[in-house]
Amino acid sequence: MSAALFAQAASSIGTPFTDFLVGKQQNKLDKEMQRHRNDVTAISSNLQRNAVTLQEIDVRSANRRNDQMIQTSAMQDQASAEVSAAAAGVTGGSVQAVMRGLKRSELNAQSARIDSTANAYQTLGQQRRNINVSQIFQTENTVLPGPSVAALLLSMGTASYDIYKENNPTKP
Repeated sequence: MSAALFAQAASSIGTPFTDFLVGKQQNKLDKEMQRHRNDVTAISSNLQRNAVTLQEIDVRSANRRNDQMIQTSAMQDQASAEVSAAAAGVTGGSVQAVMRGLKRSELNAQSARIDSTANAYQTLGQQRRNINVSQIFQTENTVLPGPSVAALLLSMGTASYDIYKENNPTKP
């Protein structure tokens, strides 16, 4: 076997092997990039969830403040009505009707507060679900196949056969 033939064989067989090694490294890099992108997506989603949680805390605090304001206002209105009735010397059904009206106003205000809070929580829950769905769709689950050893061996075998055919021409 001549040196030129040996060099040609080494070059033809070495190229698929080098391509295999490069492909293997590229596959590792692609998998690492995919993992990194998924981590960034998860971090972004968690930041959005944290923002929703802070909004829920604000809604809860506002709900408590509104409840206290409604109760305080109702007590003040009831006390004011009782004092006015006592100062005027009025008793009986008309005072009872005013008191029921004040209680009804308090209950209506409490009902509106509860409905408003429920709607806010429902909106925040939907935001949280949207964040979860978005994260699912943005997460990459693609299988990244690496280079095949079988393809490497087939390529090397083909290269060897081509060299053999070039150097051993068939006789007519």
